[in-house]
Amino acid sequence: MSESVEADGEGDLLFEKQSGVATFTLNRPAARNALTPGMFLDLERRLIEIEADDEVRVVVLTGAGGAFSGGADLKPVSKEESRRTRASAFPGDRGGDILDRANRCILRLQRLPKPVLASIDGVAVGVGCSLALAADLRVASDRARLGVVFSKIGLGPDGGASYFLRNLVGNAKALELMFLGELVDAAEALRLGLVNRVVAPDDLAGATAELARHLASGPTLAYGFAKSAVYEGADLPLESVLDLEARNQQVAGRSRDAKEGIRAFLEKRKPDFRGH
Repeated sequence: MSESVEADGEGDLLFEKQSGVATFTLNRPAARNALTPGMFLDLERRLIEIEADDEVRVVVLTGAGGAFSGGADLKPVSKEESRRTRASAFPGDRGGDILDRANRCILRLQRLPKPVLASIDGVAVGVGCSLALAADLRVASDRARLGVVFSKIGLGPDGGASYFLRNLVGNAKALELMFLGELVDAAEALRLGLVNRVVAPDDLAGATAELARHLASGPTLAYGFAKSAVYEGADLPLESVLDLEARNQQVAGRSRDAKEGIRAFLEKRKPDFRGH
């Protein structure tokens, strides 16, 4: 696995790539990492690069300063911020408001053929909660609180919140969470299946890193096929899911990792997966 390090340690969205793991840190702690159009612009640009970067095998989303995200920044966008966002646009950027940009990022996270982890400390509410739910797996501290609080300010859900909640907890519970807009603590989130693991706040970074390292050393191609089977197959009949799995398996079976995995099984040793 590559040991190259790339880091962007400035701005509202921090980025680091090391040992196969790309980490995004929402970095507006004074505003509980409230999300802006510029942050989603930067996130989308990086996700486009990551899709084609074979060195990246896992993506981690986290927040600085004891919070994941307090949702969208509801303050009017200043002319200066709008100018900065336009100036940093990348070739092919489709523009749009914060929701347009958020939706594109969430789609890219779901369609990315690599595992995505959310590391949640403190609050993850509004579109910040939607962003966390768009990850494939979620590790939370025991002080984390999640909420789709849109109804509290007279809005409907956005950022895919209704889709993710329906799939994770079922229709009735999803509607209850959206109607009442109440925050769910970490223990209840674990019971409902909104998060996969809960740890002490001091252990969150280490637990996330350990899981990310484990996945980064695994069969990335196979993980991508698992994602497509779960997400694309969610609304398909069984016959279509069987066909989807069979097509994926044909490709996976020709991969270097599959051949290595079978050899390692027969030789009773740990496989050396390379992600292809």
